[in-house]
Formats: sequence, structure tokens, C-alpha cells
Amino acid sequence: MPRPYKPRYRRRLPHLQPKEGTFFVTYRLHGSIPMALLRKWKLEQEEEIARIGSLGLDTADLESKLAELHWRYFTERYDPYLDGNLNGPYWLSEPEVARAVADSLAYCGKHFFHLWAYCVMSNHVHALFTLREGSPPLYDVLGRHKSFTGNVANKLLGREGFFWQHESYDHMVRNDKSFGWILQYILENPVRANLVECWEDWPWTFCSAELLPEG
Repeated sequence: MPRPYKPRYRRRLPHLQPKEGTFFVTYRLHGSIPMALLRKWKLEQEEEIARIGSLGLDTADLESKLAELHWRYFTERYDPYLDGNLNGPYWLSEPEVARAVADSLAYCGKHFFHLWAYCVMSNHVHALFTLREGSPPLYDVLGRHKSFTGNVANKLLGREGFFWQHESYDHMVRNDKSFGWILQYILENPVRANLVECWEDWPWTFCSAELLPEG
């Protein structure tokens, strides 16, 4: 049985602001989810959004409900499909490509954000980080990382064309409880996909030493 992950926090998250916030992001390979399926999910979400909008909620409750909806579609539709996709592409399963992505995340972790955790799967990547003070905005940092790694990966694979899907999923982390749950979600991805029994056994998973339990 997998060993449960029990993070020990040495710090509390600061009061988070959008500019230097803590983010959970997921980005995937181009074409890893069929457009027809994405359109179907979008229509379903729009119906749910219309229903929520008709409830007459105040702004705070409305935002909370919409965030819950967004998260539910990610965890129940988007991410499980990526883990179980039988049609590819699986370019990130090539060790040299996975290493290029991991190295780029480490570089960004030194210059643009504090990197807490990541997991590189065969067709998508999860990452958790806090933007450093004075760093470019999230879309800029992520865009640079994806552009660089996409070019490197295409050269390694001897291919041309889009490597990453343009759209990425991002979720701002607002409290310690959410941080801990997302951290575990990232680390356990290979376990949920039945690739390993323990998250530590997956070669392309990283967790900051600051969050690991002692001993």
C-alpha cells in the first residue's frame, strides 16, 4: 500500500496577493485532450455557471461557487482524462524531455518563483510555486517556460509544431489547508495513475525539502 504523505509545514503561507501569489498550475501537451470533448465540457460548465448565476448570491458566495465548479471540473474531468488517455501524445515519457522540463522548472525556481513541488507525467505537468517579489506575472513566467521547453523538446524529438497546449489551468492557493491538499494531489498523481506505489518512486516528482517530514 502507498505510504500516506504527511507534510510538516515549517512556515505558514503569507497573506496572498495576486501579483506575488501562490499558484497551482497544470499544463499539457498539444492535442492531449480532443477538442470535441473540451467543447462538451465547456457547454456543461456554461450551463452550471448560468444555474449558479440565477441563485442571486452575493459577490463573495458567487466567486466561491464558481471556483468550486472550476476545481471540480479539473479534478473530475480534465486531470483524470489526462491520466487515462490511451491515444497520446506521450512525449514527456522520454527521459531527456522530462529532464529538460524539470531543469527549466528548477531554473524558474531560482529566478522567478519559490518552487514547492512538481510532477512531470507523460502528457502533462503539475507545479506548485509562489511568485517572487518583483517577478513577471504568472502568464509571462509560464509562457517563457513553455516556449523554452517546447523548443528544446522538439529538437530532442526531431519534430516540429506545437508542443504544449496554449491554455493552462491555474488556481490561486489562498490558505494553508488548500496548500496542503494540493501538494498531496501533485505528489500522488503517479500513484493515482497506478504507475508507482509510493510517490517517492516516481523519477519526475519533486517536493521542497522545507515541506518534507523529518526522519
